[in-house]
Amino acid sequence: MRGLVMLALLGGCREGESRQDPLPGPVEQAPSSSQDAARSPAEPEAAPLQATSMGCADGGSLDCPVYARYTNPRFAFSVDVPTFFAKRGADADGRGQPFEYGSKARLRAWAMYDNPPMTVEQLYGDWTRRDRVTFETLAMNTWVVRGVEPGRLYYSRSILADGIITTVEVHYDPALSDALEPVIARVGASLMTLPGEGVRSRTSRQDARDAASEAAPHP
Repeated sequence: MRGLVMLALLGGCREGESRQDPLPGPVEQAPSSSQDAARSPAEPEAAPLQATSMGCADGGSLDCPVYARYTNPRFAFSVDVPTFFAKRGADADGRGQPFEYGSKARLRAWAMYDNPPMTVEQLYGDWTRRDRVTFETLAMNTWVVRGVEPGRLYYSRSILADGIITTVEVHYDPALSDALEPVIARVGASLMTLPGEGVRSRTSRQDARDAASEAAPHP
């Protein structure tokens, strides 16, 4: 019985799943607290990966993936990453973290300021203007784009929130397409922003001040 429960929680070994493009819903945001909002955003250390599932005998593979939660403390977002992707050197400015599955696939989670400010529709237009786009969809503040590039397929999911664009993207060998599809679905759906943390605490406070200024009576 215990083994059945662990498999149900893991959701890792998937046999016979049909290929499906993960469609974005409303962006998931973790609840903030006053303590988190007060945390200093200045150059925080990278958060370690935290495993979210167990059960595969070999500790995770393409056939039976195990996931760990990656959190970027500076730009305040998190995403599930399969543990068979090796963590590589982070971006020097702290805005991105790459992971690699040998030479077969590369995953990168990153963020950037929306500067100069653009609307979701404008950003979506930029993302979908690339050559050989095969799939695109926009829902509220989230968009997904798939396409083909030399020797690779790619998937990206992006969120615009708190004046920050947050993206997870996967570039992979077409030979892995079917096997990697459930992993891509899990990774894309797990991307989440963390309002009130990191640099988002500054944008949140500024938004609050702007709203208060607009609401104040004027002489």
